[in-house]
Amino acid sequence: MVRFVRTRRRFLELAGSGAVVGIAGCLGGGGGQQETETEPTTTTEAMDDDHGEERPEGVSEEEFEHGPVPEAYRTALSQANERRDPDDLFTKEAVKFQEADDAVEAGLTEAGRDCGNCAEYIPDKNGDGFGACAKVEGYVDPEDWCSLWESIEEAEAEEGGGDGDETAYAV
Repeated sequence: MVRFVRTRRRFLELAGSGAVVGIAGCLGGGGGQQETETEPTTTTEAMDDDHGEERPEGVSEEEFEHGPVPEAYRTALSQANERRDPDDLFTKEAVKFQEADDAVEAGLTEAGRDCGNCAEYIPDKNGDGFGACAKVEGYVDPEDWCSLWESIEEAEAEEGGGDGDETAYAV
């Protein structure tokens, strides 16, 4: 009797795994028998895995996220005239960098606050649709957002000199 139970159990295991393999084969596309039309992906169509954005032609995912950015941006001035220092930048991870719509949905910011209207943003200079940031590494889309967001008006007011009561300190 014991032998019959083991044989029956083994048969059921094999039959079950065979059915799973058969179903997987049916769902798997027929081993290349069906023709599908796909367009080749070019570097301009390459998607950034983290943000779902297209990258500029010839830019790797690593460069897109961490730089270096094109020469026109490396030490450029931001919208509030702050010079970018490529040796003193935050990582995107450190500043909660993400698409502005996602940041609003997560309750991190208000609608209407994005890199395109941030004091630290350096607008597109080469026609690829991306800019840079005076404080954050990598390429920046004007529709992105990070925790360093500052309105251009606030930055200009701070830079403008406050109440005129500045005191010079000797070091």
